[in-house]
Parts: sequence; structure tokens; C-alpha cells
Amino acid sequence: MATIEEIKEPVVQESTPSTDGQQFDEEPATEVLKESSENEELPKFTPEEIRSLVESANNHKITGNEYFSKLKFEEAITEYERALDTCPDEIKNERAIYWGNIGACYVKMGKYEDAVEACTKALGDLPTYTKVLLRRAQANEKLHTLTSLTSALEDYKTLQSTPSHQSELDPSTRNSINSSIQRLPSIIAQQQEKEKNEMLGKLKDFGNTVLGKFGLSTDNFQMVKDPNSEGYSIQFVNNADKSGEKSS
Repeated sequence: MATIEEIKEPVVQESTPSTDGQQFDEEPATEVLKESSENEELPKFTPEEIRSLVESANNHKITGNEYFSKLKFEEAITEYERALDTCPDEIKNERAIYWGNIGACYVKMGKYEDAVEACTKALGDLPTYTKVLLRRAQANEKLHTLTSLTSALEDYKTLQSTPSHQSELDPSTRNSINSSIQRLPSIIAQQQEKEKNEMLGKLKDFGNTVLGKFGLSTDNFQMVKDPNSEGYSIQFVNNADKSGEKSS
């Protein structure tokens, strides 16, 4: 069973690789904001203003990392959210780090659905973020629904098949990913059957509620497979007649 990545140092992620494998520039981007769709001009930041905003955002991140190291995850999330509120939208790599750190907090809190959401937002800003892709896969596996398990398998396969991801993973993690890819299909099949039966059970309960008003139940109906079309038809069954046939 894959385990959620342990983060032992207070700085969850300081820098991430670009798509060509190089480290991102430490200097903030200088691209200015565009006009809004309502033709109302948004404030345009100078390079100095952007640098100041990113510095302020990173100060919030540092404070968040300190809270994280003290296991104060709610406080850490608040600081990372402040970093997101401060950092310009176009500074994608920094924003991805803040979202990734929020995801790490939710993992530690056992809030895996929130962790998946935060990691997805991080990957929206930086699709090559290996650590966060792995974190999302592990969180989805913990959720253990048909949808989440399927998503986890897809992420594991991406990590396995992408050289840039593989280069960032240690041998133990690569082996764990390979193991997850081997065992998840059978788990997914079991979960699919379980959720199908649960859904049919709920439909049966609902059907009995409606049919009960007419003195019937879902037991009065059966699905019959057509050998020619491979489809199914529903036939009415008179249980009273069947009981009579059995007793004769």
C-alpha cells in the first residue's frame, strides 16, 4: 500500500523543475496583467512591485512552513492562503508551491478530498510538479472510491511513464509506484462491483417505496437477458402464482 509522503523538513517545497528539467529562475516574472473582459484595466505591476509582492508572499510561506514543522496545520494553511492572496496570478511556479503545501497539510490532517483539490490546483499552475502529482495519487488512493482509485492509477502511470518525473523519484518511490500500478486494477474492479451493488440496493429501496403503494415490490419484476441482442428486458412475476406452483 502506497503511503502518503512524509515531509520532515519545514520547507515543504522551495523550488520545482521546469519542463526542460532546469531550475526555475529565482527572480520573479515581469509580465503584467491584461485587461479584464469588461474592458476595465486592472492595475499593472512593475517588475519592482512584482518582486515585492512575491517577497511578501514568500514570507507568508516561510511562516507557514514554521507552523507545518510544529504540526500546526490549520495555521500553516492560513499562511499559505495569504501567500496565494498576495502573489500575482502570473507567478505560476510560486503559486503551485503554495497550493502544494496546502495539499501536504490536508494530507497530514487526513482530509484527503481537500488534499486532492489543492494538489489539482497546484498542477494546474505547474503540470510537471512531480511531488504534488505523487501526493495527489496517494491521497486519491486513500479516498478509496471508484473514481478516486481510477484517478490514482492514472497519476501513477503518468509518474511511471514520464522520464522527467522518474528522474526526480528515488528508487524506493519508483518501486512503490510500480507496485501500485500492478495491484490497483483488481482493487478498482472490486470497488466497481461494490458500488454497483450499493447503487442497485438504493434503487431497489426506492422502487419498493413507490411500488408498495400498489401492493407490489421489486420482487415482482425480474430482468431477463435476450440471447439474441444481449440486452435485458423486465418481466412481471406473479409471486402468488409462483408460490402456488411450488406448493402443488
